[in-house]
Amino acid sequence: MTGPLVLAIPVFNSARYLPHTLESLAAQGDAVRWWLQDGASKDGTADIARKFARPCDTVISEKDRGQSDAINRAMARMGGEIIGFINGDDCLRPGAAAAVLEAFEKNPEIDLVYGEVEWMDAEGKKTGEHKGNISSLEELLDIYTVWFGSRQWVQPEVFFRRSLWEKAGPFSTEYDLAFDFAFWVQCMMAGARVMRLAHPLARFRLHEAQKSTNAAKAAAEMREIVRKALVLNPPISAGARARIVAQINYDMYQLAPQPKHPFVKALLRNPGWLRAPAVRGRLRDTLLGRL
Repeated sequence: MTGPLVLAIPVFNSARYLPHTLESLAAQGDAVRWWLQDGASKDGTADIARKFARPCDTVISEKDRGQSDAINRAMARMGGEIIGFINGDDCLRPGAAAAVLEAFEKNPEIDLVYGEVEWMDAEGKKTGEHKGNISSLEELLDIYTVWFGSRQWVQPEVFFRRSLWEKAGPFSTEYDLAFDFAFWVQCMMAGARVMRLAHPLARFRLHEAQKSTNAAKAAAEMREIVRKALVLNPPISAGARARIVAQINYDMYQLAPQPKHPFVKALLRNPGWLRAPAVRGRLRDTLLGRL
């Protein structure tokens, strides 16, 4: 028996949405227990959690060094064979925990299970759906074609064995927004075998106060994570590596406050950029504009 699913809940001043999150976990019944790691909130977050907690659930309120540190603290102590984490503003879909546990039970060779996710607004109204699809390290590192191409994993839909966390983890505290992406890279670098469930497992809340609205910072962190991973010479195709490196280097040129050279001159100095589709498109537009 692999159950129950044990979830870390890293929170800080999460009183507004936390009841909705915990209600969604309560609806999973005995298939879920949780460990809420609160960073010493001032808005009553821990008190709300204690009202929902069953004897098998845990509420800890103490200062930490941020979200990833809170997750590591929880996962190191909460136990469980099948684990994951959910933020204090997201929810599980009805029956999600049972479906995840069944998938791991029937597929003992699988290390990580992910599904689909529903978007919801600040009031909890469904606004859309997302169907990620990543099955290899190469696809994960190919952030331009795959991750930014709407095939990304959305964090609350991903669950994994404790043995994978012990092998690949812990979560990096170096990144503020992309620490979950960094962990998925660690998992794939460690040889994780993944499985997709073709139905929604979680609901992800989109609202102005969440950290993940800072897309530029998240993208910068992801580029750095990929660059560091490529230094380790991961087993991906030469073509994918060249394309990813070319796009990252071109991004660095674009993001410079004052590029040293005009685009065409910079391209002549860096012909490898031509492997990046964005560069070829810009070169085409530049030449057509001059003609």
